[in-house]
Amino acid sequence: METEILGDHQEYVEEKFEEVLVRYSGFGKDIYNVIKKELPNVFKYLKYYKATKSTEKCVFGAQLEDSYAIYNDGNILFSIQLDPDCEVICLYNWETQIEIGDWDNNDYYKQSIEFIRTQFLST
Repeated sequence: METEILGDHQEYVEEKFEEVLVRYSGFGKDIYNVIKKELPNVFKYLKYYKATKSTEKCVFGAQLEDSYAIYNDGNILFSIQLDPDCEVICLYNWETQIEIGDWDNNDYYKQSIEFIRTQFLST
């Protein structure tokens, strides 16, 4: 199942893009629109998820406010997690991951797009 990349500590349901825009207002909330503009071929393959509850494997509780997206074009698979509590954009696949935040006034959207291009799409 595609959501395996999100881990097994929570249960997830798929959301429509429009629902994500209404529900999620935390840190990194514009990343999906930035991807839509900068990487339209990535945007068209994104599926959005939210956690509904934790599983028995979870020790810290469900992250119900977070937003999750999975890119899967049949060849490349990676995930995006927006965490409003830690204020990071997490980008990861089975081999690598990064947490990008607002440190030293960096352009975290630009940094996220560059990471997607160089780490996920260039393989």
